[in-house]
Amino acid sequence: MMASTVQTMHECLQDTTFRIATLAALFASCVTATYTATNSEPAPLVALFLLFGPLFFVVLWLQQDARRTGVGAVQDWGYFLLLAWPFVIPWYAFRTRGRGGWRLIVVLFSLISGASIIGALVAYGMEGVPPA
Repeated sequence: MMASTVQTMHECLQDTTFRIATLAALFASCVTATYTATNSEPAPLVALFLLFGPLFFVVLWLQQDARRTGVGAVQDWGYFLLLAWPFVIPWYAFRTRGRGGWRLIVVLFSLISGASIIGALVAYGMEGVPPA
């Protein structure tokens, strides 16, 4: 396997681009939880970031990782990832990490969908609470 070019999860956490993707996902989750808890609608630009911001930063990290590993030498790898990310991320994870790629898949999909999941959980939790 390509052990010299593949980052472990610990090395990923030390990578600046991966940290930015994680911070974007955490920020989007907190803002989504706040909007959901206050039962208000975000501005269109904010809603666009909450929906696509984490995906954009995960794609930036995947571009950097693909450059280092030499996998995914497509002419416009970033655009391809944005269009087909649900299929490309699992392929890339298994291609670069082997059978251990499922960990990367879980982490990346969690970063991408975390804000939506948090929003749904907050909405579910708020249903049982009577209005003040």
